[in-house]
Amino acid sequence: MTDIRSVQVADGVSVFVPQTEGALFSEVDFIYNEIFVERTYLKHGIQLSDSSRIVDAGANVGLFSLFMKQEFPGARILAFEPIPAIHQALTENLDSHGAKDVEVVRSALGSQYEEQVRFTFYPSLPGNSTRYPEQKKVGQELTVEQIGQEAVDAIMAGIEVEAEVNRLSDVLRGWAPEGPIDLLKIDVEGAELEVMRGLDPADWQRVRQAVVEVQDLDGRLAGVREILAEQGFTVTEESAANLPEVYRYSMVYARREDSTGAVD
Repeated sequence: MTDIRSVQVADGVSVFVPQTEGALFSEVDFIYNEIFVERTYLKHGIQLSDSSRIVDAGANVGLFSLFMKQEFPGARILAFEPIPAIHQALTENLDSHGAKDVEVVRSALGSQYEEQVRFTFYPSLPGNSTRYPEQKKVGQELTVEQIGQEAVDAIMAGIEVEAEVNRLSDVLRGWAPEGPIDLLKIDVEGAELEVMRGLDPADWQRVRQAVVEVQDLDGRLAGVREILAEQGFTVTEESAANLPEVYRYSMVYARREDSTGAVD
């Protein structure tokens, strides 16, 4: 059974996570370090302010949104999370930490609306929950070498759940129909291109900056870079920190240049 339980991630800081009792480790520690300590989403010139509007696609348990509210208390955030247990932990974290002006949508994002889509939820590794579980086999051989086949099988035991998929542009019409979107953060475990294709050209022009985590399978990294370049962004990428290269994860940073050639 998956329970929502509190986990300490730093001195005086705890967050709720959906995780099976007796799990080998808590991935939330890794995510907390990535976001709060390494400040991954504020690298390569990403700049925000108290008046920023931010889209959090793949909100997980809310650490990105909590970090943004810590750094920019006046920011407005639109957060998406489709997995029911993770969505519950997300809302509990926002409430318990007093995060205001964060609108949470229990939905995935894609290129078209779909009423019921199967996702795989991993109770021992909730941040890896995905619409595309077959992609999680990449790099598992390395993990087997480190902790053994039995442990990997336990960690990657998935539960099928169903969720709605929406187009980002459709949701933006109700949340912020005009004006800039200062940051589009995408961390959606294999559905990056679908999320990006669900944004209309007019809405792309409103996006000032983007950060996308992408696993480079089937040319996805090149596809992400191509869409961003077509939409007029200056693009920088780096390998995801603290992950072996065999997993092929990259962070892609995109910013718009103004008319003088300087980056916003």
